[in-house]
Amino acid sequence: MPKIAAANIEEHVRRQTGRILNAALDLFSQHGYRGTDMGDIAQAMGLARNSLYRYYPSKDHILVAVMQRAMVPCIERIDALAQSHPDPAARIDAWLDLQMELATGPCHAMMKMLGDMGESSQELRREIGALHEPPRRVLEVAVTGLLAGSGRDPKLISAMIAGMVQSAGTLAMDSDDVEGVARELKRSVRSVLGTGGST
Repeated sequence: MPKIAAANIEEHVRRQTGRILNAALDLFSQHGYRGTDMGDIAQAMGLARNSLYRYYPSKDHILVAVMQRAMVPCIERIDALAQSHPDPAARIDAWLDLQMELATGPCHAMMKMLGDMGESSQELRREIGALHEPPRRVLEVAVTGLLAGSGRDPKLISAMIAGMVQSAGTLAMDSDDVEGVARELKRSVRSVLGTGGST
């Protein structure tokens, strides 16, 4: 049995898992998801390919784990919006700012790789869907607070806003004027919400 350079097996597994995700992220960034296979990741780790399978059953599982790890600080920031912006309108504005930041940053490039995955298992599809849940929940709570008593459907409005954000994020990635896209997104969202305002 190989020696472990950690206080216990659990710590060893945690360290190895982190190293695997780091190696995979580097390879995915350099060669793309399709251009990387389990053998490449194992080689970068200095592991036999069959040893890598002890940690992850497939490249799809590794990509989802990379995304889950990358999303932790993003989700913490999203969850903190309720504390830092108690007013629902201000919280929605801050949420939009954060979404545009994420859409034009490294996390979005990784999210796009999820589309390169083949027919993944139901379990992985649930895990991918769960990555969208915290931002969706924060938006929906803010929209519900803002539209209270209006008779409008907060879930429907939130879904419309999420679609606008997705489109704006795609446009921003190819634009020389990301701030202009963000401003127009905010104007459009305010129009949908009926809150008006400029910027």
